[in-house]
Amino acid sequence: MKLGKKQMGVLVGAALSLGVAGQASADVYGLSQLQLDNLLINFTGVTGGSAGLFTFTTNQDATLNGVSDLSNGQASCAGNFPSPGTCVGVNPVLSGTVQNAPGGGAVRGENDYQKFGTTAEYSNAEAAIVTATLAGGGPTSTKSISESNLQTGTGAQANTLVSSNTFLNLTFAVSDFGGAFNIAFDAIIDVLSKVTGLDQGIAQANSSLTVVLQKAGQTLASWAPNGNNVVTTCGAGLTCTASERGVSLNNSTSSNGAANQVAGSGSYRLDVAGLTTGLYTLALASTTSTDLARIPVPVPGTLLLIGAGLLAGARATRRNKRIA
Repeated sequence: MKLGKKQMGVLVGAALSLGVAGQASADVYGLSQLQLDNLLINFTGVTGGSAGLFTFTTNQDATLNGVSDLSNGQASCAGNFPSPGTCVGVNPVLSGTVQNAPGGGAVRGENDYQKFGTTAEYSNAEAAIVTATLAGGGPTSTKSISESNLQTGTGAQANTLVSSNTFLNLTFAVSDFGGAFNIAFDAIIDVLSKVTGLDQGIAQANSSLTVVLQKAGQTLASWAPNGNNVVTTCGAGLTCTASERGVSLNNSTSSNGAANQVAGSGSYRLDVAGLTTGLYTLALASTTSTDLARIPVPVPGTLLLIGAGLLAGARATRRNKRIA
């Protein structure tokens, strides 16, 4: 029996179709979770003035295989201390609509911060200002999570933003050191990226937190806690000291295989001394994000099937030629 070109094509095509059907499965996973608790701001050497105007903002987005959650994940409110203004929510004070990218197998609920892990393919995000001193609550606390996992898809992204801006109208007592300011809080963080299985992929997960103090539009102090007690900017005439008893809150992890993780908890504080009378702006912003990509590859057994099929076809062709 002689194998013609058409029959050989069918054989090769069948082997290749087995390769597509037998694609290796994998999990390309990213997680970024950040929680702040007991956040307090204090000024010393102040004889007058007030916290003044403040605005809060949260936002979250999620995309899976190019399709995004179409609901608006942004929310904002504002007040003039001590009035809470439009920030009248109670636990949480402010939270936009939770984001679940269409087609995901793990659905996050409103104010749901559980970790789904590699249980399904999904991409979602949620963030909230849970309590806020300026809005009449206890110590300020925030929560945010971005989490994505790919099993058969090719791409996923998730991100969150929590921010506040406060205008401070302060009059300091006359002293050799001027006014002083400090901000302190506790934090819990988990930033993780990993790829498991035989597919090729890359996972990225990121987190950030920054504090910026300005006067008349000029930055006097800026701080991004990295676990090394370093203040990014400290203006002339000021004394700035950071105390970071915990891991970095500003992280970028990536992986194409083994897990890359930054996780832990700690206490963080910034002290700034030497402030003079004036109008100040204090801004705090935290973000989380994930970014995943997956490239399917055939399993090794499938490649062997393709090779065996081609060899068998070649041998049959040579045998038929000898018979002919």
